[in-house]
Amino acid sequence: MNMFHAVTGPIAVNTWGIPLDSGRVMIVDPGGDVDRIIAYLGELNSQLAVIMCTHGHLDHLLAVPELARRFPEAEILIHSLDAAYLGPGARERHRSFFHALGAYNLVEPYLEEMPPATALLAEGDRIADTPWTVLHTPGHSPGSICLYNAETGVLVSGDTLFKSGFGRTDAPGGNWEHLEKSLARLRGLPGETLVLPGHGEITTIGNES
Repeated sequence: MNMFHAVTGPIAVNTWGIPLDSGRVMIVDPGGDVDRIIAYLGELNSQLAVIMCTHGHLDHLLAVPELARRFPEAEILIHSLDAAYLGPGARERHRSFFHALGAYNLVEPYLEEMPPATALLAEGDRIADTPWTVLHTPGHSPGSICLYNAETGVLVSGDTLFKSGFGRTDAPGGNWEHLEKSLARLRGLPGETLVLPGHGEITTIGNES
């Protein structure tokens, strides 16, 4: 798999580029570095088919507006419970969220209007007619998801699971009990499953169980 990885934005988000087939690519959590993403698409001679948001927090969405402008044909996908972080009113929602964390100064220079999602995700959805499947894993946010490909044994975990850690639940919308259940669910995946997290280093389910 000719995958793309870049650490992007002011809060060091892992942005992943994943080929869906020979001509289409999914970009997950585009936190910045649009030019590198475009160069990657050019290297593969592929089109950007899906802009995937594992959840709605702004650090994972900073490049969404620019990608949407440059690739208007791409789908923009997010779980229905985090849909308010995109589209009309999203800018104010992001402003309030990061003010509550005392971290607004980190994202304020990047804040702009967000395009709306083109479709909303739910548990069990398949992405673009591929084996990539949505696992709804709330806790870090109500609409947090992971993407699981059972054929390749890869999990894109967003901010649900990190190497030696997991997403915070003390921010607006966080819920520790929900996250505990989500983590227990992920521990049920095969131990050799490769985990591509939203921050930090790659790991496996076995290492985090």
